[in-house]
Amino acid sequence: MSARPLSDEQIKEILACYLANGRNINQTARTTGYAQHTVRRYAQLYDSGKLAHLGLPDSGIDPAALPPTEHARTLALRRELAALRQERADLLKEKEEREKLLRMFAFVREASVTPPAWTAKKPQTAGRAAIPTAFLSDVHLDEVVRPEQVNFVNAFDRVIADKRIELFFNHTIELARDYLQGLTYEGLVMPLGGDIFSGFIHEELIETNAATIFDSLLYWCDPIAAGIRLMRDAFGRVFVPCVVGNHGRRQRKPHAKNRAQDNFDYFFYHLLRKTLAAEKNIEFVISDSADQPYLVFDTRYLLTHGDQFRGGSGIAGMLSPLLLGDARKRERENAVRRPYDYLVMGHWHQLAFLRGLIINGSVKGYDEYAFISNFRFEPPRQAFWVTDVKHGVTITAPIHVAAETEEYSAGTGEQAVVGMGEMAR
Repeated sequence: MSARPLSDEQIKEILACYLANGRNINQTARTTGYAQHTVRRYAQLYDSGKLAHLGLPDSGIDPAALPPTEHARTLALRRELAALRQERADLLKEKEEREKLLRMFAFVREASVTPPAWTAKKPQTAGRAAIPTAFLSDVHLDEVVRPEQVNFVNAFDRVIADKRIELFFNHTIELARDYLQGLTYEGLVMPLGGDIFSGFIHEELIETNAATIFDSLLYWCDPIAAGIRLMRDAFGRVFVPCVVGNHGRRQRKPHAKNRAQDNFDYFFYHLLRKTLAAEKNIEFVISDSADQPYLVFDTRYLLTHGDQFRGGSGIAGMLSPLLLGDARKRERENAVRRPYDYLVMGHWHQLAFLRGLIINGSVKGYDEYAFISNFRFEPPRQAFWVTDVKHGVTITAPIHVAAETEEYSAGTGEQAVVGMGEMAR
């Protein structure tokens, strides 16, 4: 189908711009909005004298003084309309997603915001009373780590994650019961420190995750709820303070406003609490902010995720941002008469028990990002410690969550080694 011929007025608009721009066809096309071949056609006709009847001057026209052609105005309006339509579609999509989340939150919103009294209550009986803590964070459920992409030092998928979650609960009980005999436990504290799921904040996660975020939320609720019941049966009662991580957010960039409320960790915690609502001696405190203070006997803790602290290189590694961030938080909390003894966090995937700081490892273990960043190898493990009624934090230990039967759990990566000659394997 051929294009509709231009009127004399439209041709004059093109040629006036052509002459004003020093006979530059590309600039004329950009200014008028017409295709280059259209401009070239009428320019050649004019230069050959075939359009002299239009009465256009050869020079003396200021390009800046030329009004936009009708065609250019039409194209500009069309582009503006298309942009407005796209913006409207994006807003409607965001509105639909928010309404969907609000409907899902409707049945899981109610939650206690007060820590249970038993964690701070002094024991009535004499003896070595203590409360153990098993810290679960940075699980990154349904992320996939392919062993060949980390030189065979780790692997992670839904099957492996299911086994590691089971080992987290079983090894916690084994540590408290078999390795630490002679203690009288008042219950168990099990902080949930965020990054329970990897989410979709990076394109590569969208491409490689084992499931969509909603499928992951529904799939993992029952196994973790079952593990919390198991802890309750072993320790008599369980207190679960919760903060969100950075991977659970719905936006690509971190937000300060609604950080917790617009995070899938937050929804998952409420889903767990709703699932366990009929169970006795299981209490949740789900923070609406980035931090959650809580008390165990006389020991004051502040639970956070840890992504607020950035940087760290050289010999000091993660210590520089952590110590600086801890100092700032202590100053903030002291100003409102809410000092703490220990800052408890995840995020860094490096288990460490420091003076006034407890940093968790991860369940996922070493991944592609850690590998290409040349981070120190860290096996999949979580933090365990005991808070003593007299002395506070006394006993610390790792909870190893990689099964001995895992092919890539040892971290040797021997499968990646190749060679030549008699001594090579």
